[in-house]
Amino acid sequence: MDKKQLIIFGAGKISESVSYFFERDSEYTIAAYVVDDAFASAGTFLGKPLVGLSDVEKSYPATDYTVFVATGYQAINKLRSSKYDHFKQLGYRFASYVSPYVKGDFTIGENSIVMDNAVVQPCVKFGSNVFVWGGAMVGHHAVIHDHCWLTGGCQIGGIVDLGESTFVGLGAVIGNEVKIGRQCMIGAATLTTKSLPDKTVLMVGPTEPHRLNSDQFTRMSSCFRV
Repeated sequence: MDKKQLIIFGAGKISESVSYFFERDSEYTIAAYVVDDAFASAGTFLGKPLVGLSDVEKSYPATDYTVFVATGYQAINKLRSSKYDHFKQLGYRFASYVSPYVKGDFTIGENSIVMDNAVVQPCVKFGSNVFVWGGAMVGHHAVIHDHCWLTGGCQIGGIVDLGESTFVGLGAVIGNEVKIGRQCMIGAATLTTKSLPDKTVLMVGPTEPHRLNSDQFTRMSSCFRV
């Protein structure tokens, strides 16, 4: 059976990561990459044609190609959502990808991806343009609205409502039955047990370096002493 033809918007680290999954075991084959015109001079990316956004309809028409927007969470996911909207207005259909190693009773919108080793409990609803990185856990009956980004290792409790365009950082924990507003920044290693309004920012300060370097600490500590 012939695979569907896919174009990917983006030519950076996120696009490279996404390409691995689509090439590994999806129903798609990647035909080309698309970027804003100012970044199209390289001509190729990952061995495939690299075309400017203004030329995409002529070279890869919506009648024949599906698209996936693979950019990061810049401006609290606004860049990715704007490109998603652009392709939608052009009439393109969107691909989604769920790792075959992630099993469960959940729904997912278009232009969304769930990577290896994510844990998705029953009755979760993912919107469109959502990224779920490996190691994330999403509890039962949670609703993850459009354009959200769930970083690896985050844990989202059951019956959580995660507002549109919200970012959840590495190792962040959101408790059960919490409602998070739109465009929130839930920083790495934070703990959220109460609902939050739109555009809330939660941050935990970095761990301060120990006064001893590793050689000094080894000599002082029985745990590491040879």
